[in-house]
Amino acid sequence: MKNLESKISNYQIKKNKLSSVGVEIYKTTNINILLNRVRLEKKKQSKKKIISIISIISILFFLSIIIFNN
Repeated sequence: MKNLESKISNYQIKKNKLSSVGVEIYKTTNINILLNRVRLEKKKQSKKKIISIISIISILFFLSIIIFNN
């Protein structure tokens, strides 16, 4: 019985050592960093949409001025 208990405790010790080493290997990313990145991407996309809409409207406006003035 004593031998069986020592094998189990040795296994648990090895398992704990492996798990603690494994934690150090993996990198973690803060969730706030990810959320900020998503917000920045949304801002960039909205700015691109606004610029494209303004440019289309301005092109149409100038074309209408050119066409109707003649």
